Amino acid sequence: MKIKKIIYFTHFSFDERDYERLGLEIMENNGFDVEVWDFTPFLYPGVYQKLNTADSVDNKKYNCTLFLKCTDALSKIKYLESDILVISLINFDYNTYPIFKELSKTNIPYALLISNVIPSYKNVNNYPIFNKEKILNLIKIIRNLSFKKLKRRIFRLIPFKWFYIDFPVFILAGGAQSLVDSSQPIGRKTSIIWGHTLDYDLYLKDLSEPSENELKGVKYAVFIDGYWPFTQDYIYMGVKNPTTPERYYPSLCRFFSRVEKETGFKVVIAAHPRSMYEKYQDYFEGRLLIRGKTKELIRDSEFVLMHYSTSISFAVLYNKPVLFFVTEDLEQNRIELKFIRAYTSALNKRYINIDENYIIDWGKELAIDREAYVNYKERYIKRRGTEEKPFWQIVADGIKKL
Repeated sequence: MKIKKIIYFTHFSFDERDYERLGLEIMENNGFDVEVWDFTPFLYPGVYQKLNTADSVDNKKYNCTLFLKCTDALSKIKYLESDILVISLINFDYNTYPIFKELSKTNIPYALLISNVIPSYKNVNNYPIFNKEKILNLIKIIRNLSFKKLKRRIFRLIPFKWFYIDFPVFILAGGAQSLVDSSQPIGRKTSIIWGHTLDYDLYLKDLSEPSENELKGVKYAVFIDGYWPFTQDYIYMGVKNPTTPERYYPSLCRFFSRVEKETGFKVVIAAHPRSMYEKYQDYFEGRLLIRGKTKELIRDSEFVLMHYSTSISFAVLYNKPVLFFVTEDLEQNRIELKFIRAYTSALNKRYINIDENYIIDWGKELAIDREAYVNYKERYIKRRGTEEKPFWQIVADGIKKL
């Protein structure tokens, strides 16, 4: 089968940053026609209603189609031609089942992207499998389950083969843990294309063409902003945001002031790529805030401050110390606590609650566990022996062999 066109299925707002990150230009340069289909409006209507992208683009320029209703998407899928490959950035779940079902009816091959796997809670070392805290949490979860969430949980217990859905022809994987932690369908005939995380592309490019950083030569610590009080992640999960700007940012600034006093380094903010801080008050009390330069800011920093973030990959690749911290609101939230414990365990670190009394042992916090960094790269960024070239070029080469 010769593939002529690639269609990306997405569940997030397509913007300028995604054009490069998702390899559209690379695919075009390899001779494929490329389209992007955005299903956000019907998959996550709450997210779509609150969309507020920092770098919006002309959808027609990049051949991006927005589908307001599921029926519209299914009708379009129904008449796809056989020389098309779908690269799905959406996972197989109860709300996306109709999409995969329609793909299977038309025998359109598809690939699933699972390259950006992150540390998971179940991998946290020495954390009890069964204890009082987990029992109480389970009771609380069951009490609060909506019918929608209950359907999703039941759906995930059903064997994939019972859905009569085709398996993907490709799994686009990154670190070795990609397949271990994946809950996505993988068949005996599914081919694994081993690449790396999408952030590794930026690292590779930086090795050959180092990008400029206006702070190069200046000693500073960098905070990896998650845009926590405003993030869309909670809307995707269907849960309430655990914090507010009024509680979150004053805690951060008090902590940053202490870091600056004890280390002598200024704290610089690596703003979240989708943040819109220009619309709000100065939440960081005059500290320098830079968006779109996270890699460079981590590369040239003395150390990194974060709750948790996929950008930890840059800290690992550039061998930068990481100090993990939480606010009281985040520590009291089951979801956030799960992630922070997973990330700290992966790098053999601990975290600080900055709303409690704490002492920072700077010698310990600024030390790096080299073995943990090597293991993190292998498990979550890139397997040893895989190709040192752009992720989407690796994928394009694999598609050509189909």
